[in-house]
Amino acid sequence: MSPLLIALLGVMLLPLFLATWRASLFGLACQGFLIAGIAVVMTPDASSYGHWLTLADLVLLRGIGAPLLLYGVLHSQSAPARNDVIPPNLLSWTFAFGIMLAAFDFSELLVKQAGDPQTLVAVATSGIMLGLLVLATQSGPFSQVIGALRIENAIALFELGSQPEHEPLGVRFAQVVIVVLTIALYAWYLKTLNARSPSALHAEIEAPTL
Repeated sequence: MSPLLIALLGVMLLPLFLATWRASLFGLACQGFLIAGIAVVMTPDASSYGHWLTLADLVLLRGIGAPLLLYGVLHSQSAPARNDVIPPNLLSWTFAFGIMLAAFDFSELLVKQAGDPQTLVAVATSGIMLGLLVLATQSGPFSQVIGALRIENAIALFELGSQPEHEPLGVRFAQVVIVVLTIALYAWYLKTLNARSPSALHAEIEAPTL
């Protein structure tokens, strides 16, 4: 499982430096597929409805649905290719790498035994903190959506390591419904915001925090 976790950490970091909205959406898609792969490795012989519902959430919604829906919105609006997920300066890049190192130190405190569980906590913590970094440094609507979805994916990864074996199917189904509604709300917001003001999607309302 470690190669999948390291690959997931890579797709969390790389789009921060490529600064295009297509790279951000591709990163979200890769996150969904990689987390689904981690779920399969953790429970290779699972046949419960809850397990298949989790895979559908990760692959169909997070890996395919959300990126394609947001791609359709931005493509229809002829959005400029460049989109800085974090400010393109040395300070922001240092913060990103510092967050990753701090996450691994935190995982060693939380999970004493070295191994995949410790790495999973480190990668999930990195995902949450990098998502918060995006939310704190960019006020553009699309960047805010990307930051929120990054956090959603990191939480989904963390749940894989702590999910009880017999979680009620109704609870899992309700979580999937919330994900569907959240993604639809983000797409609707980006679409209607740009319809009211053609430059609203790309303009920064206020200066970045960092």
